[in-house]
Amino acid sequence: MKVIAIQGSPHRGNTYDRVEDFERAVVDLGNVEFTHIPLCEIRLEGCRGCFLCFSKGEESCPISDDLKLIREKIEEADAVVFATPVYSMHISYLMKLLVDRLAWKFHRPSYFGKYAVGLAVTGAVGLRETLKYIQMFSEGWGFQYAGSLRHKDPPRNTAMPQFKQGKSEVRDLAEKLHRLMLTNPPRKLRMNDHLMFHAMRTVYSRMKEYSPADYEYWKSKGWLDPGARYFTENARVGFLKSIYPRLLSGIIGRSMDKSLSKSRETEK
Repeated sequence: MKVIAIQGSPHRGNTYDRVEDFERAVVDLGNVEFTHIPLCEIRLEGCRGCFLCFSKGEESCPISDDLKLIREKIEEADAVVFATPVYSMHISYLMKLLVDRLAWKFHRPSYFGKYAVGLAVTGAVGLRETLKYIQMFSEGWGFQYAGSLRHKDPPRNTAMPQFKQGKSEVRDLAEKLHRLMLTNPPRKLRMNDHLMFHAMRTVYSRMKEYSPADYEYWKSKGWLDPGARYFTENARVGFLKSIYPRLLSGIIGRSMDKSLSKSRETEK
């Protein structure tokens, strides 16, 4: 089993040390290959906002850097640890750089069957906001979120005292992640999961003309088929939880149809 840690710190400090704590806990459980990807050592340019990855596909991105390497490592992994120091109540600029460059993954999610762990280190506050964002983007890309690790450590090269740490979650989350990778149980869907799928399905089924890359991707996955119920078959699809999302998606669809119809009439 392969786990990679994508680290958003600009140096090897507290965040790297905390990732190593988690690495030891996971590796000790056996049959795990753990790899670090420090973004500070990766050539990764900023998004130019050209929108080509959305409209024409990710291969149309004009930037040539090491993003492909990161994507390949994620594809090979069973789980990814997204680790970052807290910067201004948020993820670091390096981690945000990666999220921006993979923004098209929100339209064309692909990491189903893989697990994500959020790890954040702060000198004071911001853990909740930072980890909530990590959970949001990882689930948006298709990962199943295994859990979060919260750490309070004084910044290096300062006289700030060490905060009192709460109960360590490292061992418990390591055991949970190891168990998930071994067994790959069916994904337990929340109402929000159903809502995401059906709302996106409603939108992209109408995007053949306006966003062909998204439309063709969804079509190729079979997600636009009448019987499609979720992104992956390895999920517990609850009928009752899907009723409201289906109804809401129908309303969204009718609204879109009216708007698109008016837009076409205006173009004439």
